[in-house]
Amino acid sequence: MKVKNRLSLQFTFMFAVLLFIVLAGIYTLVEQNRKESFYAKLDDRALIVGELYLAQDNMSPESFKKVIEKYPQTLTHEVTRIYNDKFLPVFIKEDSVSWSKDVIQLVIKNKKLHFNVGDQQVTGLYYVDNSGDFIVIASAVDDSGFQNMKRLALIMLFMFGASLIITFLLGRIFATIALQPILKITNDLKIIRSTSLNRRLTLTTYKNDEINLLSVTINNLLEHLEQSFNDQQSFISHASHELKTPLTKILGEAEVTLNNERSNPEYKKALQNIISESAKLNLLITSLFDLAQTGIDTADLQKIQLDELLWEVVDEWGSGSPPVKTTYNLPDDPEKYTISGNRRILFIALSNILKNAIKFSENKEVVCELFCTASGVSISIKDNGIGIEPKDLQNIFQPFYRAANSFKHPGTGIGLSLAEKIIRLHNGKIEVTSALNKGTVFTVTFQK
Repeated sequence: MKVKNRLSLQFTFMFAVLLFIVLAGIYTLVEQNRKESFYAKLDDRALIVGELYLAQDNMSPESFKKVIEKYPQTLTHEVTRIYNDKFLPVFIKEDSVSWSKDVIQLVIKNKKLHFNVGDQQVTGLYYVDNSGDFIVIASAVDDSGFQNMKRLALIMLFMFGASLIITFLLGRIFATIALQPILKITNDLKIIRSTSLNRRLTLTTYKNDEINLLSVTINNLLEHLEQSFNDQQSFISHASHELKTPLTKILGEAEVTLNNERSNPEYKKALQNIISESAKLNLLITSLFDLAQTGIDTADLQKIQLDELLWEVVDEWGSGSPPVKTTYNLPDDPEKYTISGNRRILFIALSNILKNAIKFSENKEVVCELFCTASGVSISIKDNGIGIEPKDLQNIFQPFYRAANSFKHPGTGIGLSLAEKIIRLHNGKIEVTSALNKGTVFTVTFQK
């Protein structure tokens, strides 16, 4: 079912419930008013009967004539009885109904009594006369009132059905109008392909409009997809190039060596070159695999104390030359420097940063510091090595990117991009400051 039909049906259903409650309330009030009006007629009827048949002896001819003029036309199925205080009938009009002693006693007790017997409405009056006390009970059927109520019910039923049909049709119209911007978004998205990820949805003039917010969200998603797609293309291009380089060297070295007879030292040198390039190739493939497979599985999450993790990293890579100094400026509560994450890949990330610091430190001391801030817990890794030029700082986290002054040192250009991805997955960020020939500081901050 289409959304506009579903919205129309939901709106119609809600309107139907509301309209039914309103019509039922109106019908109930009209029915109550009909009953009260008919009871008022019966009260007048009983009172007039009492005046006509019981007070006749005490009235002048002129007064009796006025009472006669007041006596209305007979009601439908009218039955009137008058009883004395000994519960004996003294007047009967349309003798078809008799009333029990209990009913008469209730009339005496309440002075006036209204009740129903089937379709008949009954009124009882306690009438005090100079010739004694009497009970007048009159009953009738409000045929005209019932007919009016039936007509009212039919009118309401017709209006109820017609209103629902009109509401559904109007609901479809308004749903179509309301969903028109979404249909436009859908049509715009249909023409966006991998080759046109630079296209964006048109925003409305109403910044807080839900449709506008949806368009903004989709545009942000398209921007991320475009960036991811470009990164992927760049990754494939660079990976192909980086993989070809050692393979070409290995093949070239093997072909040149096999072209002519060589001495044993020459063969050994060729094999050493092949082993060296194969090791580079193996390192590159391993780095590519790590970069492609990096992720966090919720099953692998654990509580990690960063002081212990940093100690393990330094113990693994800082035992040689140059020396690595570690300082801890931490509060007494371990929870403040404990995070939730994957210990294995966090170890890889910090190891890559520390290995870079050691590699580019020019045999000068590397300092690692762990400290807490207002925003979280941070790890600073500082070297006093070759530094990074300002133009290279914005690209160092791109896969395979290497600064111009780093080529004399071995590497693949994947370590920092892998570290940045891992840290971002752990709700952290990595910042770098550097001065050429003075050193570099990497600061990793995990938000709490």
